[in-house]
Amino acid sequence: MIVLDFDGTVTQKDIGDEVCDRFAPPAWRDIDAAWVRSEISLPDAQRQMWALARAERPEALDYARQIGHLRPGLDGLIGAAAARGTPMWLASGGFDFYIEALLGDRLSVFERAYFNRTRFVDGRIEVDFPHAELSCGSCAVCKGKVCDAAREAGGEVVFIGDGASDRCAIGRADRIFAVRGSLLERACAERGQACKSFDSFDEVTAALA
Repeated sequence: MIVLDFDGTVTQKDIGDEVCDRFAPPAWRDIDAAWVRSEISLPDAQRQMWALARAERPEALDYARQIGHLRPGLDGLIGAAAARGTPMWLASGGFDFYIEALLGDRLSVFERAYFNRTRFVDGRIEVDFPHAELSCGSCAVCKGKVCDAAREAGGEVVFIGDGASDRCAIGRADRIFAVRGSLLERACAERGQACKSFDSFDEVTAALA
């Protein structure tokens, strides 16, 4: 079972952060930093951050498409998983409007896909967290709980991620792949969790072969 993060993993940048940087005042960064320090939960941080943003859906979506470059090797990883009959799950603390747009038809390859929702109302962006069964004290979509569910579904669990919300997968996945230089890579080192660092998904595909 492969459990795959989106922002900063499937994409080369954290799209949610980039959209906030473009459409919200700089105060959003202080809120995000408080989340990274585990002072507030990610849903609380996201409610506050996105409440600061001002954009209509077409404007935000156009910007996400401009900066939402997919990490090299994604299609190769998807193809290799399909050839081996390895299920892939998407688990993201990000949001529907850019995940669906950037993945397009690729979204259909994921046996399960967990992410959060948005509503654009008169230039404001409201966020919603529909996966209550996967929430924890820190995350709306807890990567640890998703890994637990993947294990119950059967087989070895491989987690691939990069960021603060991915720390919940430590100790819950059999193998972890972390984007090189990422917060997840540092957290694994601090907690004595073995992980393999990568820049391109081609490295992941080769290691799983």
